[in-house]
Amino acid sequence: MKIAVLGAGVSGLTAARRLKAKGYDVTVYEREGKAGGLAKSRIVDGYVYDPHGGHIFNSKNQDIVDWVFSLLPKENWQFHVRNAKILFGDKYISYPFELSLCELEPDDALDCTYDFLMAQQGEEPNNYRDWLIWNFGAGIAQRYMLPYNRKIWAYPLEEMETKWMQGKMPLPTKREMLRSVLLKDPSERKMPHSTFYYPTYGGIQTMIDRIAQGLDLRLGDPVTSIQRAEKRWLINGEEAFDAVISTIPLPELSRAMELPCEINRTIADLKYNSLTTVLCSCPQTDISWLYIPDKRYKTHRIGYQSALTPAAAPEGTGSGAFEIIGERFDVDRKILSKQDVVPDALNLHEVIDWEFTQYAYVIHDKNYRVNTKKVFDYFDAVPSFHLLGRFSTWNYKNMDMCMQDAFEVAARFE
Repeated sequence: MKIAVLGAGVSGLTAARRLKAKGYDVTVYEREGKAGGLAKSRIVDGYVYDPHGGHIFNSKNQDIVDWVFSLLPKENWQFHVRNAKILFGDKYISYPFELSLCELEPDDALDCTYDFLMAQQGEEPNNYRDWLIWNFGAGIAQRYMLPYNRKIWAYPLEEMETKWMQGKMPLPTKREMLRSVLLKDPSERKMPHSTFYYPTYGGIQTMIDRIAQGLDLRLGDPVTSIQRAEKRWLINGEEAFDAVISTIPLPELSRAMELPCEINRTIADLKYNSLTTVLCSCPQTDISWLYIPDKRYKTHRIGYQSALTPAAAPEGTGSGAFEIIGERFDVDRKILSKQDVVPDALNLHEVIDWEFTQYAYVIHDKNYRVNTKKVFDYFDAVPSFHLLGRFSTWNYKNMDMCMQDAFEVAARFE
């Protein structure tokens, strides 16, 4: 059986490797000249950079952990206990905010603690803005949750649903929050990425290259046409396959594949965010990520690459990549002088590189579930055609969950 995998990101490469191990004839199409998708890395002037946002590895699925470390052994990784901070005024507060109230000024801590203890009364709201207030209380919501979420979504929170939060991350209980205040202990160990791994050399691309090793990759070969012909799939009018696994973002897939008008309209109504990432030199730090809720600045987060591995920057220097959500942001070497981009106090030195990511984050608007169900119901009825990956299944997932989904898709071929 010949199988075409469309897209050489984490999902597509994982599925292709699993299928090849089973003996299938697999070809991977990738429009870019390099494998990796959103998990690509590049090296610029000695600085290692993950241009589509920071990518780290951890998983609660032991099968995924064992598989990754079989390809890139554990001694090739740096192990970390996360050290994330929030820039709150001129102070660095530990992340997550709701378990770090003991680090606030007394009046702020009192307001936030009281409101949190009194929260979650009455019926649970069905829009994200009101849910944040209902769940965390007005004190935490107004100081951190609302301003930060307005920045990272750049979409009206009132028009977002809340079901996507269920199971997305373990939310602290009132007992846990009260314990952190009384014992002045902001530590947490339940949330995603409390501990993680990052390759010592070459960025997350090192893992990508190991997954891709030995696969039939058609790099620089965009998929422009997907046609059904005599019970097979014809890709770009040239080669026929028995089955297709597509990781192409749904809006791009609808341009390459003839779909019913109603499905095209539904796909066009799906919401997503884009991302601009800017790599800078900076002082060395042990902070993994820094969150910036202050509405005066366009940047919502800085990922300190040099905190992930000492090989991420030339000796004696540090590096950090700040992120801006929304339409393509104009970047030049003078961007750090603009007062509304990133706080001067962070002392970012020089712009090294930047990147724009068209498809970065899925937005769960109020039409999300109706729209995605309609799309998936249609594709479920399409023979030998499988959707896989963040923007093909229109569901934000971390790398390990994408790998797990790829394992499951590959398991269907028996």
